[in-house]
Amino acid sequence: MTERLRKDTFRIGSRAVRKAAVLMAVLLLSAGAAAAGPGDTRPPARSSEPRPHRVLILVVDQFRPEYVEKFGMVNARALMREGTDFRDAYLGHMASETVVSHQVITSGQLPRDMGWADEVYRDTGDLLGGGKDTLHITSGLARTQLDTLMDTTGAPKLGDYLHRAFPGTKVITVGAKTYATHVSGGSGTDIQVTFSGRDFACGKSGAKTWRGPAGKAVPAYLTAPVCGRFHVDSDQALDYGTGTTAPAWMYPLDGNHYVPGRDRAHLGGDTWVADAGMAMMEREDWSGMLLTFPGVDKAGHMWGGITDDAVHPPGSDAEMAHLRHLAKNVDHQIGRVMDRLRALGQDRQTLVVLTTDHGGMPATRFHGVDRAGRGDHNWFYGRSAQGDYLDAAPALAPLVDTGNVAGSYQDSAVRTWLKDTSRPALRRAATAMAALPDVIATYTLDGDRYRLAGSAPGRMSRGERSWWQEHGQELVNTMAAPYGPDVIGLLKDDTSYGAAGDHGGAQRAAQRVPLAFWTADRPGATPGAALRAVDILPTVLGALGITPAERDGLDGRAHPLGRG
Repeated sequence: MTERLRKDTFRIGSRAVRKAAVLMAVLLLSAGAAAAGPGDTRPPARSSEPRPHRVLILVVDQFRPEYVEKFGMVNARALMREGTDFRDAYLGHMASETVVSHQVITSGQLPRDMGWADEVYRDTGDLLGGGKDTLHITSGLARTQLDTLMDTTGAPKLGDYLHRAFPGTKVITVGAKTYATHVSGGSGTDIQVTFSGRDFACGKSGAKTWRGPAGKAVPAYLTAPVCGRFHVDSDQALDYGTGTTAPAWMYPLDGNHYVPGRDRAHLGGDTWVADAGMAMMEREDWSGMLLTFPGVDKAGHMWGGITDDAVHPPGSDAEMAHLRHLAKNVDHQIGRVMDRLRALGQDRQTLVVLTTDHGGMPATRFHGVDRAGRGDHNWFYGRSAQGDYLDAAPALAPLVDTGNVAGSYQDSAVRTWLKDTSRPALRRAATAMAALPDVIATYTLDGDRYRLAGSAPGRMSRGERSWWQEHGQELVNTMAAPYGPDVIGLLKDDTSYGAAGDHGGAQRAAQRVPLAFWTADRPGATPGAALRAVDILPTVLGALGITPAERDGLDGRAHPLGRG
């Protein structure tokens, strides 16, 4: 009975109950705010315990909780120890991917409600002008297109709440990964800073291989002078050996886009993100900032994540490109950012959130094609507005051979959009999906939820079966929308069709995430609540004394901070 009730709370038909609970939780957390009607977002009234009036969200892409101890991440450990550390946190939605999770974090909505549910988006309303039901790869959409999807829901985002509560302040997002930066903000963000394409000829060769700051309202002190500190070499020939070495060659480095590099005057990757963020902390009147760090994710995809733990010679190409170095580097950047907050006297005004957009795992069961540059063709099959990817991996053949696949995305789960979505066609697709290697359960879209089509308990370990029974239905239901996939196949642990290390699915390793909230005056605590990514925004609002309206459509709920 408990299991059935838990799953039922994820039906869209129960939204009113969920949203009333969300509102009540935030109201309780906002007891110190000025008395007002629903939706009031004025600054909280002064009390004996001042609330923070800034929030800094640090997202370490593909950050597993185990990395803190494994790689000696002392600054991340300090934030967790000194803050409210939710050790039982999990992502709480599919797809467990960057382009989905960054918007979940800043909207407080599940993918089924926020405008898109996966790396692939079916444009059922022709919002992007490519034709009804055209498939789009969301990581390839322009900022204005992503804004269209985010604005269509009409729901406020983090920036909207902060602007109303703290008028005149700025909300800023920074990241080396363009789509992560854009979906973290939306049109309500004042400044979005990411990398341009290879638009600059700053090197001795005269070739346009360098990236520079781009985005929305990028401050001049970041863009000038041209070829200054915030321009970095992104020459694809500078791949630190990843372009010719399996398995990294499926998704290799392009210069110093995702790694810091060795040019001390033009460091890239996570160091670039931290430097840009700190420059704006110092110069802007900001109330919200999200820094998204891509280095750990890049290494995880190239080499397999947690199994990539070898020690490489200092200063070597291997050191630069592997996880140990990049985990230590992002931890150093977290420490630098916290030091800058303190130096600027902003630490006592700021709520700091440390988290990730998903976990990750090694593909010890790999069903893609291990070949140079193969990543995109492993991950996507079908025709899209961003291009055609019709060279499917042989393992996908039972599904492709049905002739009914409009598009499919496969990483640590398989999600497929069909041409014919009738009930018999759904059943046939689920049968074909079940025949794919290492599929443990299949689901078909049925209105506001997914229907379990079949499962293979014999393929599951005891741990896999326990996690699936507790969370499988919950997680797939978070994608249940017309733009979501028609058929879903969940996979065994440590399985991928995309790259050497991956995420996207429902496995525990892809879902378990670190999540800590830190303020200067609150003692450390480890509550037992199992927070999800969708709970981050309401919890932030509660801590800042901001009360959302019920009509805002939050799917998450606020949790109190500072209780052991």
